[in-house]
Amino acid sequence: MLIKKIIARNFKTYLDLELDLSVTEDNPIILVGGANGGGKTTLFESIYGALYGLKIKNERHFQEIVNANNASNYKTEKIFLELHFSGKVLNQEQRYVLSRTYALNPKYKPVESVKLNMNGNIFKYGTATSYKDRIRAETEVNKIIKANLPEELSHYFLFDAMESGNLLKEDQLNRVIRENIENVMGFNKYLQLSKASQTLYESHTAQRLKIENERKEYLSLTEKKKKLNDKLQRLSNDLNIAYQYTIANKGFYEDSKAGLNQETALKTKVEELEQQTAGTIVREKSYREELDKFVRNMEQYVGLPRLASTLKTEIAHILKVKSELALEEKNQLSEEQLSDIALKISRYLETKHNFTAVTTRELTKYLLKDVENSSLTDPYAFLNDSEVRALSKLVNDSYINPFPQLHQQKIELNISIASIEVNQRRIEDYKKQISGKDYSLLQAYEEKQQEIKRLNQEIEDLKLDIQKTENRLHRFDIQPTDEPDPIYETLKKLQPFFNTAANTLLKTKKQQIEMEMRRDLNQLLIVYQDVIDRVELSEDLKDLTFKIYHTNGNEIFLNQLNTASKQVVVQCLLKALHQYGDYAPPVMIDTVMGVLDEASRAVVLEHYFPTLSHQTILLSSDSEIRTNKDLNKIAPFVAKAYTLKRDKVAQQTSIVEGYFDVQIEDYI
Repeated sequence: MLIKKIIARNFKTYLDLELDLSVTEDNPIILVGGANGGGKTTLFESIYGALYGLKIKNERHFQEIVNANNASNYKTEKIFLELHFSGKVLNQEQRYVLSRTYALNPKYKPVESVKLNMNGNIFKYGTATSYKDRIRAETEVNKIIKANLPEELSHYFLFDAMESGNLLKEDQLNRVIRENIENVMGFNKYLQLSKASQTLYESHTAQRLKIENERKEYLSLTEKKKKLNDKLQRLSNDLNIAYQYTIANKGFYEDSKAGLNQETALKTKVEELEQQTAGTIVREKSYREELDKFVRNMEQYVGLPRLASTLKTEIAHILKVKSELALEEKNQLSEEQLSDIALKISRYLETKHNFTAVTTRELTKYLLKDVENSSLTDPYAFLNDSEVRALSKLVNDSYINPFPQLHQQKIELNISIASIEVNQRRIEDYKKQISGKDYSLLQAYEEKQQEIKRLNQEIEDLKLDIQKTENRLHRFDIQPTDEPDPIYETLKKLQPFFNTAANTLLKTKKQQIEMEMRRDLNQLLIVYQDVIDRVELSEDLKDLTFKIYHTNGNEIFLNQLNTASKQVVVQCLLKALHQYGDYAPPVMIDTVMGVLDEASRAVVLEHYFPTLSHQTILLSSDSEIRTNKDLNKIAPFVAKAYTLKRDKVAQQTSIVEGYFDVQIEDYI
């Protein structure tokens, strides 16, 4: 299979993309450069979507992937993907043009129309196509796609190098090897023939049983075994799908999980900004009330303190005089007291001196008149008591002028009020980021992980049941009849024959894979360069293992390799399987360097990419394949080079020839 051209219109960052991807035998590499976020992954998705279709879930999803220039008119817009490719059928090259169009129907449900042109033969179907015609056309289209590259195998040839290490995780590596050997390398047909022959053999054996009850029991056991095997196959398929789902969606899961944490942080920020705005409004109201109170009582805060300061000395003198007069008045005797004293004096004079010329009344009047003549003059007699108390309060009260504090509040409020509009825009921006988020993938991904555990347990239980059933079937000893039964004899030999044939072919291909991987690993795996003694694949499809050995004889355990080395191992495996498999698809790699270190980068550029496939599409940033250090290593093998240019204002990506303003011809 060779990809000739990709056309994408109104898809994500591509408003109108038409890219020539044709290569030659001597120049098998297409190099596409672009900055992070520039559209490399979208180009990858365009090719994948054109080949296998976009899985558009709903109107919201459709709106998300329409080009931003047409997002406001998404209800009337269409997404168009078209892939030109070629492939050989019975050693004859066939040319294909596969196009897919997506739009919203009047009820705003996503609809798809598909058209495949195979050397002039047209197959097309869509939502409006009748069920019968749609099934017929869709079957033909899917058959052609499957013949070139089945979707279930596409992630081995169209992949992100950064994620390739996931294939080496525990209990997934052997599954990857088994899938490739059984499917990519064509052993599935032998396994299917083996199963079919076993079914025929069991059926014929049942017919040979002489005793009916034995025959019924045998048939019952074979039927039970068949159902158990069918269920085992279904569960294995479900397990493979679940594994593929977790691998394919691992990045989306982590992003969604990070997005969920980010949404919580955004909600917290929104609440903080809203509380800040509400606090500013409350402070402004309080300021206005305090300011109004100040204006209404200005004489209390400004006039009276100034008056008290000016008249402080005079008022102090008045208060002193009043105080002294009050003290003197307090010390003077009252008329009753003077009358009592006069009475005592009169009695004393009368008793002691027999003097009666002065009466008590006369003496009292005399004393009163003397007290009145001796009193101090009050210069401030015109002031009554309430006025004196007011003067005392005027100079003795403490006065606090709230104006400086109000002025400072005004300055702070002006700053806070000015920030309200900015905060409102920030709140709207945060809410836009929060609204419309769909975290159903988190639950789906975690449910898949639980499903994997459940399926593994069910598969183990089924295998035990199948083994028990087989043990019971072995009790039936079929005695040969006098009359030969060639069908039975042939069927008895078929299953071992197909198993032997499959394992024999496995041995042949495994040797090729082992030799190819040993050669590539000794060249590309820097940490063990030139010290790989052998690579071993097991010889039995039922128990596949994959091991690497050092020249000293010890096994190099895969789980002890660092991330970069794991990436190299996986890519060497994929190259070997690509070379010796039944399919010949192109290889497309995003984030080509993944996590490779400096030394690994050099050998991968010189010895891996040029011989990887008859067509290799590399999607790279300028920090991965660098123009000043790396480009010269693969330039002789590059058929075409492009650079993705993203216009942030227009929100679209365009493509120019050359790799980051460098022409490949300059390096050849």
